[in-house]
Amino acid sequence: MRYGYWLPVFGGWLRNVENENMQATWTYVKKLAQRSEAIGFDLTLIAELNLNDIKGMEAPSLDAWSACSSDRAN
Repeated sequence: MRYGYWLPVFGGWLRNVENENMQATWTYVKKLAQRSEAIGFDLTLIAELNLNDIKGMEAPSLDAWSACSSDRAN
């Protein structure tokens, strides 16, 4: 069995929670992805949306194309 997770490009996914304590920053998602790989996750899913339709269009959101093209050497 393989396990995956949704990268929190919006700083979280819950509509009814104002602050999930996840930042929509490159530093945070890099740390999360590295930790997830270290503990055995096989798959990272990345939303292809350009606007944060969960927290609102003015809320922070990371670009999917940039997230997918990260340099694995770093």
